[in-house]
Amino acid sequence: MTLKLYVAGPLFTPYHRAQHARTAAFLRRKGYICFVPHEFSVTRAFDNDTGTPATPIGIFDDDYDMINESDAIVALLDDPDVSSGLACELGIFWMMMQSNPSKKGILGLLTDDRAYRRHDVKMPPINAFTLGCVLDSGNIYNNINDILEHLNCWNSGESRPKGEIKR
Repeated sequence: MTLKLYVAGPLFTPYHRAQHARTAAFLRRKGYICFVPHEFSVTRAFDNDTGTPATPIGIFDDDYDMINESDAIVALLDDPDVSSGLACELGIFWMMMQSNPSKKGILGLLTDDRAYRRHDVKMPPINAFTLGCVLDSGNIYNNINDILEHLNCWNSGESRPKGEIKR
């Protein structure tokens, strides 16, 4: 079985979109199927000047369908606060996991040193509620190679401990 991954995170800056593109390209080279919202929705409409405005309902419908089809989420958690759209996507996936055992979990990619400094002094590195959602279903890593290792375990049917922030 090849896992289908929803590559999630903010889309507001060229950095964010480039990070998602790099993450998806890396994971695709490793054999995973990746759904990347900006390849299909609002940013694509603007970037390609399609003349078709992306509506909030259209964005929700497109992203919901990708989340629903995914086996796991790989989420970029950088920035001082997780974007509200990402938090909503994580919550939707977490709820799906409660009734669908084929949903593997959420893996966070957190590379922001400020977040780890907060964690070092026993403060949540990101919004505590969002952090709980991620840790209840997976782990947070500071590099894509550790995420790949975790995904490979899930892909081969192995379980992994959850609830950890790995540095």
